[in-house]
Amino acid sequence: MSHEHAFPPAVVLGLWLNAARSGSVSPTDAANALESLTHQIDLTTDAVDSSTNITTWLGLVELVKSANQPVAIALPIDGDPAGIPSSVLALLLRESGVVAIDSDLLLLQQSDESWRLQTAHHKVIHYDLSQTRRNLTDHLALATKQLSASDLIGDESEILEALESFRSLHLPPSLTKRSVDTLELASRVMIIASGAIKSTTALHSPSIDRQRVQVLQSLITESRAVLQSVVTF
Repeated sequence: MSHEHAFPPAVVLGLWLNAARSGSVSPTDAANALESLTHQIDLTTDAVDSSTNITTWLGLVELVKSANQPVAIALPIDGDPAGIPSSVLALLLRESGVVAIDSDLLLLQQSDESWRLQTAHHKVIHYDLSQTRRNLTDHLALATKQLSASDLIGDESEILEALESFRSLHLPPSLTKRSVDTLELASRVMIIASGAIKSTTALHSPSIDRQRVQVLQSLITESRAVLQSVVTF
């Protein structure tokens, strides 16, 4: 059975938390969704301050509702920690992403797959959806033009299989179709670009092949930025 592709868990958790913060869904519905998404009833935490010593999903939702800013999302990768300190990077499953609850509190999935509230000062930023969507659209147009003229060869079967397996499940019902479409576009572009880096090549031209990789990497970067733009959904 092939691996099923989906949004990074932190993206979906962030969407539910910000939906509750904006009043688009009830705190109870958000807490139930978080429990279902994580398959975890309680939270572990290293916090000692009573104001952040949260052990339930409902408690976390209420904390987010009272915060000065919406939660932000970080999707750290090699070469770009996305504002997450190195001490925390060593603790988490990077492919799951991280939810920045406030400037000193992170929600992350550990290597044993449990979700934990970690106190740590970080530099995760809030992305503007309008800007990231526009950037991705611009890069897509440029990449299509450049790659179509590069005379590439490769096997697309794994990419098509990955796209077929992609599922966008458990999103807040308050999301607009445009928001869902934008998230799905970013995820599918990441699947295609990541697969194309591995499965295509430009024969007889090392310089064109290097350009191919650069173009595809830029698409991945812009797609990550869209997925990190959960504030304005």
